[in-house]
Amino acid sequence: MGHRMMGGGLFEVILLNTIRTVKICFVIGFVLLLLSSGCAAARRITVGSDDNKDFPSIQEAVNAAKAGDTVYVYNGLYMENIYLDKEISVRSISGNPEKNVVTAKNPGDHVFHVIANNVTISGFSINGANDTLKAGIYLENTQGIMISNNRLSSNRLGVYLDSSTTNMLNLNNVSENEVGIFLNDSGNNWIINNKVEMNSLRGILLEASDRNQLKGNLLHFNAGYGLMLSNSSKNLIYDNYFQNSENVGYEGTNLENDWNMSMKRGINIVGGPYIGGNYWTSPESTAVCVIEDLDDNGLCDTSYDLGEGNIDYMPLIRRPQIFQGRERPITVTLFGLGLFILILTVFIVRRVMGWGKDRYEKK
Repeated sequence: MGHRMMGGGLFEVILLNTIRTVKICFVIGFVLLLLSSGCAAARRITVGSDDNKDFPSIQEAVNAAKAGDTVYVYNGLYMENIYLDKEISVRSISGNPEKNVVTAKNPGDHVFHVIANNVTISGFSINGANDTLKAGIYLENTQGIMISNNRLSSNRLGVYLDSSTTNMLNLNNVSENEVGIFLNDSGNNWIINNKVEMNSLRGILLEASDRNQLKGNLLHFNAGYGLMLSNSSKNLIYDNYFQNSENVGYEGTNLENDWNMSMKRGINIVGGPYIGGNYWTSPESTAVCVIEDLDDNGLCDTSYDLGEGNIDYMPLIRRPQIFQGRERPITVTLFGLGLFILILTVFIVRRVMGWGKDRYEKK
């Protein structure tokens, strides 16, 4: 009787373990099936002028795409206004904006109009949006957008973010527009490592836009203002290079904007050893701070008052003569060290291998 109960209990344990194992295997298999089906769903769609490409226009490829697809555009000139309402990537196949030009077919509309989230646009030269508030790239109520490695020129607005959050503009050349980059009612975006120059009204304009980060941008020779803040607060603006007729302007109320971060080691935008605030100069290259750096850290010892309560407490100093002065001592030191090592090596080899022994013995 006891043996039967023991055997039955053992059988139940084995059965339960088997069922549990089957369930685990089923779950793993189901997850792998979902992953494989997701990978299979992502497609590569090509655009170009020859018969080997899937479509002759970018808009046709976008219309045929599904979420997760990538549209690769081959070199050429495309006369289009593109409406992006899907979570896809649109990239030039070469990554060279000069060879992938998208010009507005209708100058009264945006060149790229994006309403979907998680879109990437990369590798294009974008121009021709000439009507009021029309842009090379217009983001309407979006998030998670990546705009990178594009050249935006000859538009009313280069890039226009409208009620959009958590987007990134990185490594773009935005020049010769009326306004280079315009944020309206947009927060928590990253504008980093862009070249914004020779725009006729504003380089970058923040209007009712809070908590954005501007870092590593070159703002050169923009007419009007390099950066205009209009009712925009709590933005972090550091490690940028300002060289404009008027570097910063204000409209309305702009509170608690930070123009530097806490000093930390790292190469800043003018080659100094620490990251802190911004570099400020004029079109004539007259720097705000030149010699006031007693601790030799590349940061000015005095703060820079930007007006209306905005202060850069750690403006950067560009002093190439410092580095040039140090090149010669470093070179001489390295040469002396190398010569010492060579002499020491020859001495050790002669002692170990017995070089020159015959010569001394003959004497």
